[in-house]
Amino acid sequence: MQWRLLLLLALMVLVAVFSIANADAVEFKYIFGKGHISLALVIIISALIGAAAAVASNLSSQVRLRNALHEKDHQLREMNRDNSELSDELEVRRAKRRQKNRRNQG
Repeated sequence: MQWRLLLLLALMVLVAVFSIANADAVEFKYIFGKGHISLALVIIISALIGAAAAVASNLSSQVRLRNALHEKDHQLREMNRDNSELSDELEVRRAKRRQKNRRNQG
């Protein structure tokens, strides 16, 4: 986890240095017109949008994996319950067989 934090910090420093090196104003065109904006601001906003998209993608994967884990946990509990019931039934059958064998021998 710590190496991820260091990597994130290094990427943030690179984006900041790149942004400061490209602080010139650029023409920005959008649906309703155009304007001028600092290239550094465009770079930072783009990096933030990319980070938000990565976080959203990661969160959706985590939710999907958590749901799958809950389903597997539920299946495991059912299987353990079935196993317990079958073990009890097996013990009853073994006891009956021992009882039958004792009657046949005596």
